Amino acid sequence: MVQDDRNQLNVNHQGFTLIELVVLIVILAILAVVALPKFVNLSTDARQETMHTVGAAMRSALELVHSQAVVEGQDIEQGQIYIGNVLLPLYNGYPAVDGSDSFDELNEQLKAWMTIDSVSKTAIIANPEAAPFFTDKSSSQNQIYIFFSNAPTEGNRTEYGCQVRYQNPEGGEVSVRVLTDEC
Repeated sequence: MVQDDRNQLNVNHQGFTLIELVVLIVILAILAVVALPKFVNLSTDARQETMHTVGAAMRSALELVHSQAVVEGQDIEQGQIYIGNVLLPLYNGYPAVDGSDSFDELNEQLKAWMTIDSVSKTAIIANPEAAPFFTDKSSSQNQIYIFFSNAPTEGNRTEYGCQVRYQNPEGGEVSVRVLTDEC
């Protein structure tokens, strides 16, 4: 009699029923539908915060450059200082932006005064995975832009809404603008 109860016990617990499996799959599908948008938003939030961090690092680096320019007496209209082995042109003690400089020259100047893993626009076109960021310029406005390496490289990137822009215009104020609408 005891033997029969054990056999019956084993028969009743051999696995999941089809209904239990279907219920489990439905629950997992609902969780995936709910969790996926939250994960996508976290990715966007991370990219936006990264751009804000780059902007804040740029502002801090600008103050350090300006301090060095003051110490060296180069906080005049047209000055220059060396940072490492890179000659950095200045305007009123802040990095000058000469739109006639090549993409590579501007990127090297930017990397001298701001610690960032970036390459020039020409380098990112040649190798889209060369660095996490690339720099571009607007020659007519004497502006430097920093974009994520997967940002568009064709068309009017200056309107792309995931960027940091630096400008030191003659007769104007130094400005750092961060856009994160399209990150």
